[in-house]
Amino acid sequence: MALNINARSFNCELSPRALDLWNPDLRAALEAGTDTITMYGIIGEDWFGEGVTLKRVDAALRAIGDKPVTVYINSPGGDMFEGIAIYNRLIEHSQEVTIKVLGLAASAASV
Repeated sequence: MALNINARSFNCELSPRALDLWNPDLRAALEAGTDTITMYGIIGEDWFGEGVTLKRVDAALRAIGDKPVTVYINSPGGDMFEGIAIYNRLIEHSQEVTIKVLGLAASAASV
């Protein structure tokens, strides 16, 4: 018997709240008035599926919505291409994005 899956009704993305609880390296503050994203750790996914990725930053920005956002960074760097993609996503945000470095923003985190 063949398995029939309607691809249009299949959603494999995590909700922003589930993502916030699952990954401590990237957190989006979902409460009113705390429109911040923290990026702590390496840029890009490591062998254990951890790290700051475009997918996670995008989910955080969608959770915050059309408001100004502050991004806190403490990272030794990582994957250059992932860093460039995250940068491009942040500059596409419709409101002001403020970046604050807490300690270190090296290599890919300095993009």
